[in-house]
Amino acid sequence: MPDDTPITRKDFLNATLLGVGAALLGAPSPAAALGRIADPWTGPGGVGDYAASNGNTKAVVDAAHGIRDGTYGAAATDVDDPYDLVVVGGGISGLAAAHFFAKATGGAKRCLVLENHPIFGGEAKQNEVDVDGVRLVGPQGSNDFGVPRAGSGWLDDLWTELALPREFRFAEWGSRRPALRAAQDNYQPMEGVGEYGIDVGYQFAPGGPWLRNVWQNDLADAPLSDGVRRELLRWRSTPPDTKGLSADAFARRLDTMSYRDWLEKELGYSSAVTKTIEPVIGLISGASPDAVSAHAAQQIGMPGVSRPRGRTGGPGLSFPGGNTTYARHLVKALVPDAITGPATFEGIFGGTVRWAALDRPRQHTRIRVGATVVRVAHDGAPGASERVLVTYALGGRLRRVRARRVIMATGGWVNRRVLTDAPAELRAAYADFAYAPALVVNVALRNWRFLERLGITAARWFDDRGLGFVANVRRPMVVGARTEPFDPDRPAMLTFYMGLYTPGMSAAEQGVANRAKLLATPYREYERTLRAQLARQFGASGFDPRRDVAGIILNRWGHARLVQPPGWYYGRDGEPAPREIVARGYGRIAIAHSELNGHQSATGALAQGRRAALETAGA
Repeated sequence: MPDDTPITRKDFLNATLLGVGAALLGAPSPAAALGRIADPWTGPGGVGDYAASNGNTKAVVDAAHGIRDGTYGAAATDVDDPYDLVVVGGGISGLAAAHFFAKATGGAKRCLVLENHPIFGGEAKQNEVDVDGVRLVGPQGSNDFGVPRAGSGWLDDLWTELALPREFRFAEWGSRRPALRAAQDNYQPMEGVGEYGIDVGYQFAPGGPWLRNVWQNDLADAPLSDGVRRELLRWRSTPPDTKGLSADAFARRLDTMSYRDWLEKELGYSSAVTKTIEPVIGLISGASPDAVSAHAAQQIGMPGVSRPRGRTGGPGLSFPGGNTTYARHLVKALVPDAITGPATFEGIFGGTVRWAALDRPRQHTRIRVGATVVRVAHDGAPGASERVLVTYALGGRLRRVRARRVIMATGGWVNRRVLTDAPAELRAAYADFAYAPALVVNVALRNWRFLERLGITAARWFDDRGLGFVANVRRPMVVGARTEPFDPDRPAMLTFYMGLYTPGMSAAEQGVANRAKLLATPYREYERTLRAQLARQFGASGFDPRRDVAGIILNRWGHARLVQPPGWYYGRDGEPAPREIVARGYGRIAIAHSELNGHQSATGALAQGRRAALETAGA
């Protein structure tokens, strides 16, 4: 069957029952590498601790939609003794809240973390695939980090407490052929980030040639008009004119308009500049530039609103599984024997989760996975109650725990539905939170000679027919015996980060429409589309999907990004910003999700978890 042949329902079901990619006939079966297939929608999750938890799986989505649709009843069984603190959400902010609460109370108070996914981490999870004797690891979502400066405060202290390294090494080039430059993360190949420092191929038209490192020769080879070329170079290299405003005043001005309006109306660029940066904004900020505030673009360091990154700027840093490392180190600190091996970077990376150890009686912090919280409310009036009742679904049953305090470390799209006694002001604030989906795809390759023949390690294309806009092979981080090869003749993970956005719609409308699209497409259709796309793009350089692809893992995130339209961050018409209202919490409930920073990041999640924990511990 050709890779672009339409898929019938029978084809889809047969492919699913036979294992991932039944179209890989003639190639070694990837079944062992990719593990079992949970269902036709989710697709395979790989191997290792995260095999049953690739993005929002169908089971997770169905459980969450039960909250939205009001399908959970009122009757619940009381379990456990009362807790001093229940943390709802076991992502980075929730685990950080548990860590700082335990630290502030000397481990003398009881804490329960409830996480709806099969494993802790939230969007900070990883995919693992075994290919030809190599364990490949790729990020599912949350990615990129920076090492805190020594003596810089609580984050530096946390780095030490979690036994995270201060220096990192990366694998040396393993081929006898000329070495290529590869990013150490997955964002560097994108425009405005760090494209000067690595070998990137650009395909400006479907079926067109791959042009190498066009930014490094000032777009001389790019098929652009002289006017557009000059505009893009000016956009990429010119610091913003703040017109004498303070940093805060300039940021507030940027928050009054969209990034598109700033570029086109304030700076006078043509729509070609906006179109070029559109997929980067669509991924990182969650919507198209006409729906995202210029301040949101400033938060992620985009040119035109922030000082541009230079040609020699330092590369980004990414752990092998993205920010999974933060989550694993936090869990190791909270429950030392929950992950096998020593409490070192290599030990925690290579260890395996001991599931029973996560949730045992008599330990100061318990982590309960697969628990979908459906209701949170005070046992009485919020201002007078002495406890909070938390109801959750686990194993087909509703259970309830009591807590003196609760930290909601879940996203706002959950909180606004499960906080049943929330005040009207908080509900109104949450109505202004819009969320966008994203898709992260990890393609396990047996080799990547098709990229090396083009002289590239990353690819950027301008073709709206397919999936995504950029993909890359990273330079692997050294993690002892688990270090992956940096050799085009050996296996590697090709990672795609992609947003889903629709110019011309509001931020909220884009999120709803594209989330529906993300959820409506079965795994097999994504797999077919991506395999056909790679064959079109790289067939001329020797790519053969039957031979070269060992497996494909999808990580769908229905609410990956908070979208900041104009006026969201600083508020409108003199009113407090929605994030400020939400951050206040109410009664015995604190709120600590990373959206309260605007742009979401692991550092922001840690900070929000810490803030809520210290507020709670001192109450």
